[in-house]
Amino acid sequence: MGIIRFGGCTVERKQACVMRDGVVLYADIYRPGEAGLYPVLLMRQPYGRMIASTITQAHPVWYARQGFIVIIQDVRGRGDSQGEFDPFIHEAEDGFDTVEWAAALPQSNGHVGMYGFSYQGCTQWAAASQKPPSLKAIAPGMCGADLYHGMIYPQGRFAAAEHVPWAFQLARDAARRAGDAETERYCTLVRKQTPDDLLYPIMENGSHPILRKYFPAYEEWLRHSAYDEYWEKRSWAESFLEQPIPAFLIGGWYDVFLMGTLGDYDMLKSVPRTGDLAFKLKIGPWDHIPWGRYSGGVDHGGEADGNIHVEQAEWFKYWLDPKRKPIDERSREPEVSYYERGSCEWMTSRQGSPLSSAGELREQWLNGSEKPANGSSGGGRLLEHRSSGINAMPDLFVYDARLPMTLEGYQPKDRRVEQDRYEALVYTSAPLAYPTSLYGAPKVAAQAQTMGGPTDLVAILSVVGADGAVTFLTAGVAEITAEAGEHELWQNLSIELRPIAIELQAGEAIRLELTGSAYPLFARHPNGRSISKSAQAGPQDLLIASVAVNYESSKLQLPVRAIEKEEDVCIDLAMAEMTGL
Repeated sequence: MGIIRFGGCTVERKQACVMRDGVVLYADIYRPGEAGLYPVLLMRQPYGRMIASTITQAHPVWYARQGFIVIIQDVRGRGDSQGEFDPFIHEAEDGFDTVEWAAALPQSNGHVGMYGFSYQGCTQWAAASQKPPSLKAIAPGMCGADLYHGMIYPQGRFAAAEHVPWAFQLARDAARRAGDAETERYCTLVRKQTPDDLLYPIMENGSHPILRKYFPAYEEWLRHSAYDEYWEKRSWAESFLEQPIPAFLIGGWYDVFLMGTLGDYDMLKSVPRTGDLAFKLKIGPWDHIPWGRYSGGVDHGGEADGNIHVEQAEWFKYWLDPKRKPIDERSREPEVSYYERGSCEWMTSRQGSPLSSAGELREQWLNGSEKPANGSSGGGRLLEHRSSGINAMPDLFVYDARLPMTLEGYQPKDRRVEQDRYEALVYTSAPLAYPTSLYGAPKVAAQAQTMGGPTDLVAILSVVGADGAVTFLTAGVAEITAEAGEHELWQNLSIELRPIAIELQAGEAIRLELTGSAYPLFARHPNGRSISKSAQAGPQDLLIASVAVNYESSKLQLPVRAIEKEEDVCIDLAMAEMTGL
C-alpha cells in the first residue's frame, strides 16, 4: 500500500510475508526516520494490526523513536492475512517464518525481539518454541505458555468471565470477514456486557449457534475439560526449555491469566542463569486491561504503572544489541519485582515468585458458635486454636446452581452484599494488632460432606477494614465428590487460592467465605455430576446441593512474607507473632 510518513517515522503499510505453505500474512512496518541498522520488535496479533495492543503497550511509533524497527502483523485468518484462523494452532510455524523474514528486512541488524500481551504473548511462546535463530528475546505479558493450566482452565475451572465475551469478540471479527453484518452487530452487543441471563448460560449448553459457526474452538475447549493430548498440542513450555532465550514476563494481580504468568516463571527456575541468559518477572496492580494507576477501581498511587514502557524498551535494547557484553553475575539484579497492595510499594525478590516463595504459612482455624456461620452476621470465626464443644459442630449451606453466588473477577471490589447471603459460610478473624505482609498463595484445608453432589467448594478471601469495608483478595475452588456424604464420610479438601501480595494494616481483619460458586469467574458447577462432565449440562440439569463443613480439621493458612537478605533468606517471626498470624 506504499510508504507514508507518520509521527516522525516511516510506515510501510500492508507488507506481505509468505509462509512456508504459501499463505500470505500482512504487516505494517514502522521504521526510525534515519538511515542505519536497527533491531526489530515484532508483534503478531489477531485483532487488526492498527490497534497494535495500544490498550496496554506504547504505540509502535514510540518504539521506533527508541531505535527499533517495529512490525505489527495480522496472524493467519485475521485482519488482512490469508488462511483460516484456528486459535494458537499455526502460531509456532508462522511465528518462526515471520521472525526470519523480519530479520532479513532492509535496515535490520538481524536481531528480533517479540512483545505484546494476551494472545500477542502466546504468539511469542509459540514462535520461541520453534527456536528461530534470529529471535533473541521475548516479553510476553498476561498469558501462559501452557494454555490449559495458564489461561483456559486456570485453577482447574473454565474461566467463563474471560472466555465467553472473548469468544464472541473473535466470532464478531470472523463474521465481519464473512460479510455477516447482523451477526457482527449481535456479537458487539454481547461484548458490551450483555446481562448474565443472555450471555453466560451458553457455557452450560456446550456452545452457541454463532460460536459454532464463527468460533468453533470454544466448544472444543469445553469438551476437553481435562488436560489431554488436545492441550499438549497447545503447550509450548517443554519446547521452549530445550533452547530458552531471555524472557521478560509481565503479569497483573487482577489479571485472569496471572496463574499462567507465574507458572511460566516458575518453569524457568530450573534453567541455569548465565551471562547470556536472563529472566524477569514483573507483577503490577493491573487488570488484563488497563495497566495503570486506577486498575481495579482503586487508586494505587503515582508509581503504579511501574515505568513498564521504558523498562520493556531497555530490555530489548540490551538483548537485541549484537555488541552487548554478557551480564556480570556479581551485579545481576533481582529477577522479580511486584507491587504490594496496602503499602503501595514496589518490592523485589531474587528468584521467588508468589507461587514458589510463600513465606511461612500461619494457621487460622475455622470455628463456629451458637449461631450458624451463614452470612457475615453469623457466628463463623477464624481463631488461633481448634474448635471444641458447640463451636465444633458442622455448619451447612445450600448451593442452587440456578442462582449462583457471584464473583466477576479478581478486582478489589466490595463483598459486603454477597456476604450477607446465607448461601455462604463466613469466618472473620480478630483485628490485626500490627501491619503484616502476605506474599504467596493462601491455602484452605476443609473437611466437607455433600448431599446432591458432586459439587464445588469455593473459598473466597477478603480483608475487612476498620471502617467495615470488605475488599476482595483472592479465591480458589475444589470439587466435593458424591462419595463425601454417603455413610457420613467426610472428604478432606485442599484449596489453593490465587497468590497475593498485600500489607495488611493494624485494625484490619481477614475474612473467609466458603460457598458453592464464584460465577462467572469460575464456570458454575451444575451439581449431581462431575465438573469434568458438565459441558453439555442445560438449564434442566442445574440442580441443588447441600454442603456441610466440619471444623475439626478445617483451617486457613496465610503466607507471611519472607524477608530477603543478601546473605540469607529468613522469616520475620517477631512480626508474625505480634499480629497473631
